[in-house]
Amino acid sequence: MRRFDVLAYGTHLVFDGTRADPTRLADHALLQRVVSGLAAQLGAEAPSQPVLVEEVDGASAGVTLAEAAGSLHAFPGLGTLCLDVFSVRRQRAEAFYRPVEEAFAVGRSTSRRAARARAPGPHDPDGLARRLRGERAYAEARFTDLRAFSAD
Repeated sequence: MRRFDVLAYGTHLVFDGTRADPTRLADHALLQRVVSGLAAQLGAEAPSQPVLVEEVDGASAGVTLAEAAGSLHAFPGLGTLCLDVFSVRRQRAEAFYRPVEEAFAVGRSTSRRAARARAPGPHDPDGLARRLRGERAYAEARFTDLRAFSAD
């Protein structure tokens, strides 16, 4: 039986891109290709098909590996995207950001790096889809004007 650590410490990278090409952001095949490349960059020995979650306002794709995870959330209507990467190994942020910028023609971006803990787990497509939906809701809240949702 395979055993997984309860908690792992590593690098968490977040990249927010704005003024991106809405047509490219709406291309689910491109989204999956970029996330597959992300998995290879993270050290996946065998490329796995990313889990894709389709929503009315776009899509999210993600992968989980033994010591890493990555997700990409695309919002074509807003012209924005959010890349989220975690790895227990030291990673060069630019190696992840540049392919995303080029693939989606990102006009402006912000990024941040933090040391944090995360619970890795086995590849569980249903669990990953739930996590992607939660991360997507958080990313969308950061991109949209929260005053539009508050009562006057």
